[in-house]
Parts: sequence; structure tokens; C-alpha cells
Amino acid sequence: MIAKSYIESTLRELDKLYNQASSQKKAIYFSKLAVIELCGWIEETVDEIVHKHASRKLKLSSNKTYFEQKIINNNYGFQYIQNIRPMLINLIGLIGIEKLETELEKTAQITLLKNNLGNLKVSRNEAAHTHLKGITRTYNAPSRTIGDFNRIYTVLEKLDVELRK
Repeated sequence: MIAKSYIESTLRELDKLYNQASSQKKAIYFSKLAVIELCGWIEETVDEIVHKHASRKLKLSSNKTYFEQKIINNNYGFQYIQNIRPMLINLIGLIGIEKLETELEKTAQITLLKNNLGNLKVSRNEAAHTHLKGITRTYNAPSRTIGDFNRIYTVLEKLDVELRK
């Protein structure tokens, strides 16, 4: 089971602060922070899913150490094709990823995950690589980020369940 209570409470708190913000500038801070927090949670959660599966399936400590150091610790990002899929391929192989993706795609879960993560990356990059000087930018409210979280959580939960089978 994927831990979600901490990120849920963080996003709800940021939404509350956003709605109570005394200025547009403060509201933007809370919007940006919500996106960045969610992206960090996704990276950590995927690492944890893969790490737990490796711990369940790998028997030799040398293989566990290799996987953790060379695969998990060298992966920075939360995009499906560039980050998540390569970790899974290194763990379960191409045959395993094909079976996993085929099962999840029966309900379009892989497509949804790719789309949601792609959209989130755009928001994250805007939040992380801009500042508030001059032109007022618009960012999604934390309530929108909570919706993104709920959609992504559902797919990650299904991915975790499939790996446990």
C-alpha cells in the first residue's frame, strides 16, 4: 500500500493557505509549492514501489545493493518513459514490463499516467524555473494539484498491486 496521508494533508494545508492568502503573490507561492511537493512525492513513491518489489524478489544482497545504488539512486525525475519505465525494465525485464503495461492498459492506466505526469511536468517546470518578478504568472490552484494527486495515486496504486501479483 502506498503512503498518502502526509502528502494529502500537505496539499490540503496548502489549499487552505491559498484560499486564505492576503495577496496574489502569496497565493502563487502556495500554488507553486503544492506542485513541487506533489512531484517530490511521486518521485519518492515510485522509488519506494520499485525498491519494495526489488526487496521482495531479489535474493542476493549484492543484487539488492546494485539495484539500489545503480538504478534507484541514479534516477531523478517522475516521467513515465524517461524515469519510471527504465527502472521497471531493469528490475522485471522487457517481458515483465510488457505484461505489466498490457494489464494496466486494459483500463488505459498507462496512458493516463503518462498524460498526467506530462502535464504535471509542465506545471512543475513553470513553478521551479520562474520567479515572481514583473509579469504576474498564473499557476494552478492547490485544489487542482489535489485532483492531479488523486488521479496519479490511483494509477500508482494499481501499478503496485500488479507488481505484487
